[in-house]
Amino acid sequence: MSRLKVALLLAGGAVLACSPASAQTAVNVGTLACQVSPTVGMVLGSNQQAHCVFTPNRGRRQAYAAAISRVGVDVGVSQGGPLVWSVWVPGPVKRIPRHALAGNYSGASSSLAVGVGLGSNFLVGGAGRSISLQPVGLQNYVGVNVALGISSLTLQ
Repeated sequence: MSRLKVALLLAGGAVLACSPASAQTAVNVGTLACQVSPTVGMVLGSNQQAHCVFTPNRGRRQAYAAAISRVGVDVGVSQGGPLVWSVWVPGPVKRIPRHALAGNYSGASSSLAVGVGLGSNFLVGGAGRSISLQPVGLQNYVGVNVALGISSLTLQ
């Protein structure tokens, strides 16, 4: 058998192994909304406290205490405000258990504010790092702040 045929067979097998039929599909299970405290960037990072509410597509709302930290460039002052993520888990799921979002999340983040500004945080974590938090739109900031780095979110 020629090398080309072997390469094509291997490539075809790899495509089939990665096809949607064998992959687990992510399912949106609700929204996580956090009210973040004001912060002062400390050049190499920052820490904020937040109160969060998970509103599942099915079931009752769940409250979480949150700590947000950023490592990287973070210079300035912001008033805090709302952060909202859509919550995605491997599917299929009918209902997410209470406090299933508790855990540690991390990901890249960026924000820029001079007066009013925008930011974005995409985070992955939770049990087995299987939960992803995808920003719903861009976050609005009020203050003077520039930040770029790795963010972590701890939900309790």
